[in-house]
Amino acid sequence: MASPSHAQGRPDVAGNWLVRVAGPQPFTLVLSVDEHGGVLTPRAMSRYQTIFPSSAARTDSGLVVAAAAWEREHALDVAVRGDSLRGSWSTAGQAPAPASGVRLPRETLAPLTGTAVFDSVVGVLERHFYDPGYNGADWARLVAEARPRVAAARSDGEAYAVISGLLRAIGTSHLYFTAVPRISRPPSTSTQTPTAPAASTPSVSWQVLSPSLGYLRIASFEPSGESLPPEVARMDSAFAEMAELPAIVIDLRGNEGGSVDLAYRLGQHLQREPVAAGYFVIRHGYDARGMRAAAALDTVMVPALPTDGSVTGAMLGQAVYAAGGAAMLYIGGGLARPYTGRIAVLTDENTGSAAEAVAAMLQEARGAVVVGARTAGAMLSSADVMVAPGWRLRYPAMDYRTGAGRRLEGDGVAPDVPAPPADRAALLRAAAQALRVPPP
Repeated sequence: MASPSHAQGRPDVAGNWLVRVAGPQPFTLVLSVDEHGGVLTPRAMSRYQTIFPSSAARTDSGLVVAAAAWEREHALDVAVRGDSLRGSWSTAGQAPAPASGVRLPRETLAPLTGTAVFDSVVGVLERHFYDPGYNGADWARLVAEARPRVAAARSDGEAYAVISGLLRAIGTSHLYFTAVPRISRPPSTSTQTPTAPAASTPSVSWQVLSPSLGYLRIASFEPSGESLPPEVARMDSAFAEMAELPAIVIDLRGNEGGSVDLAYRLGQHLQREPVAAGYFVIRHGYDARGMRAAAALDTVMVPALPTDGSVTGAMLGQAVYAAGGAAMLYIGGGLARPYTGRIAVLTDENTGSAAEAVAAMLQEARGAVVVGARTAGAMLSSADVMVAPGWRLRYPAMDYRTGAGRRLEGDGVAPDVPAPPADRAALLRAAAQALRVPPP
């Protein structure tokens, strides 16, 4: 029997929706809208849980969803016609961005109701989650409490909330469960003829600020595969131009990490000989040694990975496994004329993962001065796996310690010189003072 709202001619808004938001920074959101007893409950099932819907309300033509994202409040206001929606995504103080979407066909996402997907998520973590102690969480109890709640869930959104809550209870970074549906024709936010995509912003950029100071910006360590060589070439050009400067500033603010590949090249430019960049431990390494924490590992006995750059980011996990589940990564060496001047590193609370490891390595092994704010404290090496059609689990597969044995996960890299991280000019002045060169 139709609900009262349907009887009044209002559209059916419940279900799983793929929503595309246009604008300067477009994104795609998988949104679940549950309806029980006339109450709408929205949940974001993608975007690595960075969008948090708080409420949903019907309108005569569709619905309005309130959400928090990127430290701001937003609203999705759309009209629903059958299995499509169209409207706007608005943010206070900004012009609304066009939004459109489609109701996802059932075959694009395996149902979360029941326990099949839940059991798959639990199974992956019990085999591969790096820490047998689950970061201090009572894993067996958490699973036992969550399983009947998933079994009783009336919708994907309701089950998703339980699974996501289970993962959050572990209290670790790099642990996300997200929807990645495959549909042949994604929603479009425009009726105009599509234009060619804009060229992507390079990850590496640089500037000679003065005869005494250079500036190297690394926005991401993500480049790998075919996208890596151009960024390596840009890094090589940067150091060729700044080779004779007495000091340089390396800006890692907002750099959320990525692979070791570009970081390896950076190390070659800054270290004449390979230095210990840190060691990784996987679940196999814990189990084989009967350890409950990586701190119990005797680093003198940790085998070294090859220093010739043959261990790429894609191969790192396999190389650590082959080394017995724990291995030390060395970075540097291989270039005739590495840069020998003084270094400062700019960081903020969004400097994460591999970028934190680079900041720590330069601080420990190169005497770099870290300027800005404490980093994110999210340094674990992760892996992705499809646990069911349309559902991806990212999980931390390796723990990490710096060459000096520091654990960055949950703590981050503390700055040597605290400074407002958003004020580039102030940061550069503070860095120049720490490097004993005139400010730019």
